[in-house]
Amino acid sequence: MWVVALAVRPLMACEGTGAAGEPCSKDGCDVGLECLQDFPGGFCAQECTQEGAQAGCPADMLCARQSESLLCSPVCDSQDDCRDNYACNGVSGTDQKACRIQF
Repeated sequence: MWVVALAVRPLMACEGTGAAGEPCSKDGCDVGLECLQDFPGGFCAQECTQEGAQAGCPADMLCARQSESLLCSPVCDSQDDCRDNYACNGVSGTDQKACRIQF
């Protein structure tokens, strides 16, 4: 039984592996990101300041309005690029689309 407990313990310590825009649970995001648990599946949030801008966001992401905030959001071409409860919608000031929460 101790062998099982020792094997599981490192898995329990694995926190901080969620990049911006990825699903998360409490404390499950990379350093400097916040897990917004009120978003479906959680959302590792990285704030940004200018809607439509890619500056300040990781690659393949752009600044988009998510609920009441501007957050770095995954760029998408179609709905298939987004996870459940997120929609591939246009972003103001650009011809690109981003996966945005559906409330």
